Amino acid sequence: MKIQLYLSAEVINHFAISAQDTQSDTATPLSANWRALWRCDHIISTEDEQEHLFLFTNAVTHYNLIMVDRNHDFASLLGSFRQHLALALHEHGQPFNQQALESEFQLLHGTPTPLTQGMNGIKELAIDSLLSNGANIETTELSINNDTNFSSPDSPSANMHARIVPSHTPDTSEILQFSGLVAK
Repeated sequence: MKIQLYLSAEVINHFAISAQDTQSDTATPLSANWRALWRCDHIISTEDEQEHLFLFTNAVTHYNLIMVDRNHDFASLLGSFRQHLALALHEHGQPFNQQALESEFQLLHGTPTPLTQGMNGIKELAIDSLLSNGANIETTELSINNDTNFSSPDSPSANMHARIVPSHTPDTSEILQFSGLVAK
């Protein structure tokens, strides 16, 4: 699967990604596959600048994954994201597919304003959650993915599950014969 990944200016600066390594979203056809379009932004760094947390948010479901960077190694960060994404999709009902781990990335720059604004709110929630639960990333992910937000009455986790396991499956129950009306 090809993953199209918007990078925030903070991410580009943190990893010193050159302009030639990203493509403009206005010059690039965006994928119609809801699994493919994500945005990465920086959440917070430790005071000693040894650990940095990054938020990956799906553009359609607003499902979030938090990744840690300790080595300023963008390739490692993308590898971690790839693994966590495959696991998250599996946990939400998609059969595990080894090919999901072999995704390629298309790095984008641009201004997906609604997604950027939504992520700013999610970043604040993530920071609050990290501070209140002893910096536990898994607990923070659960919290922000099960929280409903202004853009959707369903949580990001419910949105992801609904796309993987659609509820509009055809009704295969038996059709009962009409027995007629009984006159009174």
